[in-house]
Amino acid sequence: MKRPRIFYGWWVVIATSIIIFYGAGTFFYGFGVFFNPIRKEFGWAAATTALAFSLYRLEGGIGAPIVGYLVDRFGPRRLMLFGTTVVGIGFLFLSRIDSLLTFYASFLVLSLGFSAGMGVVGQVAVANWFFRLRGRALGLMMIGAGAAGALAPLLAWLLITYGWRVSMVIIALGTWIICIPLATLVRHKPEQYGLLPDGDTADSNPGHATLQGENGSEADDGLSWQQSLKTRAFWFISIGAALSSAAISSVVIHMVPHLESVGIEPQRASLAITFLTVSSIAGRVGFGFLGDLMDKRYLLAVTFGMQAIGVLFFAFVQSFWMVIPFLIFFGPGYGGSIPLRPALMADYFGRKWFGTIQGLTQAVMTIGGIIGPYVAGGIFDATGSYTSAWLMFAGIVLAGIPFVLLAQPPKLVKSAMALSTQAKPAKAVPATSPGSSSLQ
Repeated sequence: MKRPRIFYGWWVVIATSIIIFYGAGTFFYGFGVFFNPIRKEFGWAAATTALAFSLYRLEGGIGAPIVGYLVDRFGPRRLMLFGTTVVGIGFLFLSRIDSLLTFYASFLVLSLGFSAGMGVVGQVAVANWFFRLRGRALGLMMIGAGAAGALAPLLAWLLITYGWRVSMVIIALGTWIICIPLATLVRHKPEQYGLLPDGDTADSNPGHATLQGENGSEADDGLSWQQSLKTRAFWFISIGAALSSAAISSVVIHMVPHLESVGIEPQRASLAITFLTVSSIAGRVGFGFLGDLMDKRYLLAVTFGMQAIGVLFFAFVQSFWMVIPFLIFFGPGYGGSIPLRPALMADYFGRKWFGTIQGLTQAVMTIGGIIGPYVAGGIFDATGSYTSAWLMFAGIVLAGIPFVLLAQPPKLVKSAMALSTQAKPAKAVPATSPGSSSLQ
């Protein structure tokens, strides 16, 4: 096989990273900017407003296994094109809401689009193109999400200048203009184009070669999703991630409202989102690279510990400068967990059904993502303060550490890995241009 000058997997990383940058910046982090204006216009309670995000997580969790299965069967490109189109429609819908029912409905549309266009789909696309370098590739892809907080000041400016309804229309148009063309660049697996993961060749790394049939399809590459569900590793990793997700979702959604509640002006509070995501980049890249060199379980446990320490600092913020200790710990801890978890899952369960397995993990994580923001909002409504909520979530994240440490590699994976190193590389399929193939 002729090795391309730039391995196409890196183009997949770049395209998915930019899509995630825009999606995370305008919705996952951006929703905090629009939280209070929407709530105050309609007179809704904090918990009632935050419930929309919980519904988004609920639908995303229910749909994640389906999306994962579809990406394993049909590849990521079609799903990303569909998803980014629907996201734009969801933002337009959100700009026209006139009741709590239409507010919740718009979030369900956005959830459908984000599930199909981002998240699991992007992770699967990148994980399929890399093996040895999977940790750093996922870490580099997640720079997009880490840099997404930089959009928060822009969103705050749009809010002040045009109001939240016009801002949603602008965001919708940006989704179609930016994300749809990038989605056309994403491809499924390197073997379909006569390539191997990491840009290797059969001669340079024969133990890495994937056994293929004449049509370029993979032979047995890891556990099936049914086998994965029977392992302790799947459930321990998923439960640990769900506990972390409860705290992360709550902090991201309620960060601006919490800072405003202690007397920090809205524009400064929105800057905290930017600083959080920027500080998380160090964790995404640093822990991603370390994950290729060290046991990912121990690294993931370290990130959970950093998250817990950061949430404790956040509980006692009284001025903007007191946000700094929170950012130093929570940002890298939060960012580092993002590439480590899917990289660990891919190491344990392989690539063949990675999308479905990731989707099932996301479904478990959804439990934490749904409960967390609603509980945090409820505590604020009852007490007028978020302090008790953050103390509680610090303990919840710490409770996830034992689950991660106990997630030993499944025995079937160990056997499969041993067999794969003994396999002789099969005849390679003819190399083709990714842009010219009908495969996804």
